[in-house]
Amino acid sequence: MLMLGQGIGACVFTSLADRYGRKPVNMVCQLILIVASIGLAFINNIGGFTALRFIIGAAQEGLSLTAYSIFVEMCTTNIRPFAGFTGGLAWTTSIMMLAPLAYLMQNYSWRYFQLATVAEIIYGLAIYWIFDESLRWLVANNKIARAEATIKKICKANKTDFEKAKAVLYEQIVECKRAAAKSKHHHELVPTIAKDEQVNLIENNGSPSAGETALSGMVEPAKYTVLDILKHRDILKITTILSFIWAVNSLTYYGLFLTSSSMSGNRFLNYFLNALVEIPSMFVVFFSLKRIGRRTLGVLLHALSGSTLIISVTLVATVGTTSAGSIGSVIFSLVGKFAITASYNCLFVFTPELFPTNMRNAGIGISSAVSRVGGIVSPFAATLSQIIIWGPGVVFGSCCVLASMLFFLLPETRGRELPTTIAEMREWSKQKEQVSEICLEKKTMMIQ
Repeated sequence: MLMLGQGIGACVFTSLADRYGRKPVNMVCQLILIVASIGLAFINNIGGFTALRFIIGAAQEGLSLTAYSIFVEMCTTNIRPFAGFTGGLAWTTSIMMLAPLAYLMQNYSWRYFQLATVAEIIYGLAIYWIFDESLRWLVANNKIARAEATIKKICKANKTDFEKAKAVLYEQIVECKRAAAKSKHHHELVPTIAKDEQVNLIENNGSPSAGETALSGMVEPAKYTVLDILKHRDILKITTILSFIWAVNSLTYYGLFLTSSSMSGNRFLNYFLNALVEIPSMFVVFFSLKRIGRRTLGVLLHALSGSTLIISVTLVATVGTTSAGSIGSVIFSLVGKFAITASYNCLFVFTPELFPTNMRNAGIGISSAVSRVGGIVSPFAATLSQIIIWGPGVVFGSCCVLASMLFFLLPETRGRELPTTIAEMREWSKQKEQVSEICLEKKTMMIQ
C-alpha cells in the first residue's frame, strides 16, 4: 500500500507541481506527511493503518520529487550532477540511520520507532520561509516579477550584481523565444518579445513595468498533463523506456534490501552494509556523469548489476553451502547493490533532463509511478528465495541486462541545457552526436 501510494502520488502531485508550482505542492505534501506519520503511531485498526500508509506513500513521493525538481532546475548544466549526488547522499544517510535506530529500539513497540522517525522530519515546516520557487518554472510560466524577486534574493546572499543577473534572465527569455519560434507548434512558445524590447532588455537592462505578465506580446504558456505524454510519439517512447528502467531499478533495489536480513549474519548489520555500500556509488556517479555521459553510465551500471547478481546466484546454486561460496555470494550481491544504487542516482539526473519544463515533473512522476510496480513485487523476492534460493537473483540480473540494452534508445543529455518546450525535446531525439554546452554556462560566467 505504501508503494501504491507512492505511485499515485508520483502522478498526481507532480502534475499539480507542473501546473501550480513546485513550492506550494511541496509544502502541502510536507504537512500531509507529518500529520499522517504521527497518526500512524496511534492508529488502532488495520483499515486506518492501511489508509495512512497509502497517504504517507503519496505525500512522500510528492515531497521528494518536487523538491528534487526545484534542486535540478536551480542548477546550471555543469553542476547539475551535484543535485543527484546530494539527493542520493541524503537518502543513503537516512537509511543508514535506520539500522542503529532499529537496533536500539528492537525491544520497544514499533509505535515508538514510528514517532522517532517523525521527529526527524518536523523541521520541514520551517522550510516554507527558506524555500524559493523554481526559477525555470517561474520563467516558463511568465512569472517574471517573482523570478526577479528570487534572483534579487540570491544576488544579495551571494553578493553579486543584480542588474547583470537580471540582464542574463531577459537574454534567456529572448533566446528561449527564438528557439521556440523555429517550432511549427506555436502553442508551445514561451514569452514573445518584440525586437525593440529585446534590445532594451539586453543592452539597457530593462525590465517589465509591473506585474508578472507585463511584457507585451506574451502568450499564455502551454500547460501539460500526464495525458500529453500519450499525444507525442517521441515523448511516449522516452517515457516508456524510462518507466521500464525505473521499474527494474525499484524491483532490484528494494528486492535486495528486503532479502538482506535473510543473508547469513546479523540482520541489522546486513541492512547497514546494504546501505553503506551506496555511499561509494554516489561518488562514482558524480565523477562519471561529466566524463562518460548519462546514457553510457546507465548501460555500464545495469550491465554490472545484472552480471554480478547472476554470478551471485550461480555461486549459491553450486557452492553456496560452503563458507567460500556463501562469502562470495554476499560479496557479488553487494556489488550488484552498489551498481543498482549508482544507476538509480544516474536516473535521477538523467530523467529530468529529458523532459520540457512544464512537463518535467509529470515525466519524472510517471516514471516513478511505474517503478512502484517493481517496489510492490519486490517483497515477494523473499518468498521466492524460500522456494528457489537463486530465483530472485536470476530475475533481478536478467531485468538489469535488458535495461542496459534499452538505454541505447535514449538520447544523450550531457552538456545540454534543460529543454523548455516539446519542440526542443523532439530536436534532441533527432540528434545523434553530443553538442557542446550552450548559453546558460557562458552567461552565468558574465555575472562572475
